[in-house]
Amino acid sequence: MIQQCRLCDKEKPLEISHIVPKFIFRHLKKTSPTGYIRATENPNRPVQDGIKLPFLCGDCEDIFSKWETLFANKIFYPYQNDEAQEFKYEEWLTKYLASVSFRVLVYVYEDTGLDYFSPEMLAYVDKAIINLKSYLLGKTEHPKEQRQLLLLLDFLAPSSIKDGPENFNSYMGRAIEIDVLTTDYDSFIYVKYLKFLHLCPISLSTNRGWRTARINPKRGLLKVQNHELPDYIMNKMKKGASIFTSSQDKISLKQSGIIQSRLESNIQNLVDSEIGKAVIAEKLIKK
Repeated sequence: MIQQCRLCDKEKPLEISHIVPKFIFRHLKKTSPTGYIRATENPNRPVQDGIKLPFLCGDCEDIFSKWETLFANKIFYPYQNDEAQEFKYEEWLTKYLASVSFRVLVYVYEDTGLDYFSPEMLAYVDKAIINLKSYLLGKTEHPKEQRQLLLLLDFLAPSSIKDGPENFNSYMGRAIEIDVLTTDYDSFIYVKYLKFLHLCPISLSTNRGWRTARINPKRGLLKVQNHELPDYIMNKMKKGASIFTSSQDKISLKQSGIIQSRLESNIQNLVDSEIGKAVIAEKLIKK
């Protein structure tokens, strides 16, 4: 079917595009001790993949794919596999991050209408989409107000999550979540996948708390470090962790039995898995 590509706006056959790149879900499934992925909305039904829909034309899909491959090979897999904690990057990282921000923003906007945004804040959304499009298509050298932020997540110390929900570190290491959020004064794109937290401002009243995790549009060094973030970012993470934890209570007895059987068949696989490491970290923190 011929439709309008979300990026180049040309009428072309559209590819089935992933909003969050496919390699992230592939890694999540591969490193799961049960071999399955479960969504918080319906944890009783295993899923194979993330959100995907006709979204980009083949040419634009190829552009995004190039940046995804660079990010996956140079940063994502080495960090997820605990092979490195510092990563040199060039312009491709900002391009990759902007491509994900663009997909998430357009998808959520089309899906919900962002009816929870004020009319004044909604005007900034249209401007952000234009800025991201221009940057991704090479018409501008900088994403303007849509500076990309990326944090490498690690298990938090007890003092950092004393008031946090149970299994917060499991959320930090394993959850995938996308959202477009607004406060009375600020709005931003929130993309959390495994050990990465990716943020993109739509409109900010102040840059305070939004500087230390910025990615340089040209080149830089990404590493594990402490970052200053606005309180509403941490509150969002705590809320996400609460949903992540409470979804486990919705699993039926039948599905619980299937999960238990799979885990018991290979205990070492559980211990060595990323979720196993997160659970162990939680237990150490509680002591």
